[in-house]
Amino acid sequence: MHQRRTAFRGFIVVVLASLGLAACGSSSGSSGDPNALLSQTFSGTHNVASGVLNLTLTIVPSGSNTLNGPVTLSFGGPFQTRGAGELPESNFTASASALGRSVSLGILSTGTDGYVTLEGTSYRMPRATFQKLESSFAQVASPPGASNGSGTLGRLGIQPQHWLTHPTIVGTENVGGAQTTHIHAGVNVPALLNDLNTVLEKASSLGVSGTSGLKSGLSPATRAKIGTAIENPSVDVWTGKNDKTVRRLTVALTVLITGNTSAQLGGMTSADIGLTMSYSSLNQPQTITAPTALRPFSEFQAKVTAFAQALQSAAAGALGSAGGTGSSSGGAGASPSTGSSSGVQKYSQCIQQAGGDVGKMQKCASLLSSGG
Repeated sequence: MHQRRTAFRGFIVVVLASLGLAACGSSSGSSGDPNALLSQTFSGTHNVASGVLNLTLTIVPSGSNTLNGPVTLSFGGPFQTRGAGELPESNFTASASALGRSVSLGILSTGTDGYVTLEGTSYRMPRATFQKLESSFAQVASPPGASNGSGTLGRLGIQPQHWLTHPTIVGTENVGGAQTTHIHAGVNVPALLNDLNTVLEKASSLGVSGTSGLKSGLSPATRAKIGTAIENPSVDVWTGKNDKTVRRLTVALTVLITGNTSAQLGGMTSADIGLTMSYSSLNQPQTITAPTALRPFSEFQAKVTAFAQALQSAAAGALGSAGGTGSSSGGAGASPSTGSSSGVQKYSQCIQQAGGDVGKMQKCASLLSSGG
């Protein structure tokens, strides 16, 4: 239980720290050179005080007899900063959908107290838990007066302009209430994995809860193995025409599944992965109100433990039947292959717009077979 709590705190801290992504930018420079636009977007600083953040991760398996339909994780909601090094006020909802099960968790911070809401019931975080969250965030967030222009991203070692390749300008679009320039780019996978490795190392060295076992990052052999399994990676960036601030970023790639891993996953041959991050209502004031009807936090812990056990049982049941003799070439239980990163991206955006409404989320599934 302790490991789950520390991992949870670590995840929340990194997400809160990633709010610095919206604060990267510069208002000067060429509007027609994609390399210049990317450099302006991912370097420089300016103040972003509030807005609405949405993150969606979608995994669509192909070829499996047992794992049907997409796995979707989403996280988002309004935030209001309280100054450098301070935990922002925020009202986020984390949702997960997989194996026919869905769950949503509300995570609210007033900046001085934290609350979680599950199945309509709210709980106040113990003071010690909230203080650890606050301390970890202060470690990761950029210090006051930082002048290196890279904010939290640079401090964690994320430098997208170093691994985005052959960028092209797609056009101009309205995203999150702002006019943006849409840029499409390929990915230098080894360089991307080096950045991710640096993130793991730095997050651990900065004391982010839940990352203490990652001080050495990923070994070169592990990175090489991951690199060879990735196909067709691409990134799309929508940057503000006036302020060169990210309004939306999507990453799409396919991971090949082979050997024992494929067998354990019911013959899965690949997984299309889409990550979408978007900001809207930047610098528009957000009102964060703490819940008033509260139950003991111990009840929340018991609910989480019961849900985790049920999810593990469901996963074990699905994987336990992976050794069956069912065909993987199109039976009723097989997951369809999308063959299109566009379809995965549109599905991710549809999930974001559903706002946690399970009925609306289910209707998004048709986008996976439409091919975009």
